[in-house]
Amino acid sequence: MSTAQTQNTMDRYFDLMGRGADFAECYSADATWLIADTGEVIRGPGAVRDYVVALHASLVDMRTRTYVVGEEHVYLEGDCDGAASGAAGRTCYCVAYDIRDGLIAAMRCYGLGVTPAPARTPDS
Repeated sequence: MSTAQTQNTMDRYFDLMGRGADFAECYSADATWLIADTGEVIRGPGAVRDYVVALHASLVDMRTRTYVVGEEHVYLEGDCDGAASGAAGRTCYCVAYDIRDGLIAAMRCYGLGVTPAPARTPDS
């Protein structure tokens, strides 16, 4: 897979996410999210999407600092207000994405050893 194809996958993912659309379609059927600090793994496109939505809702003032795209991998480094996790100042994090066949197959998050409360859905 070329760097351009990987970039297209991520552009689509962030576009859907930014519009509030269902970005789970960008995940492979066996997609995973690893919280590296705790070892917890979320599995499946729907569960990963729900986790990402809840995570974003629980973090304050998220900023992307570095975004690097390779042939089958993407690395995003950012920071957020540490208040949500009880930390003073800003909390730095990194998310590594593995891309396979034009879909996000795995994500590993380093530095945000938090599990957000589940997002409330209209039927919960």
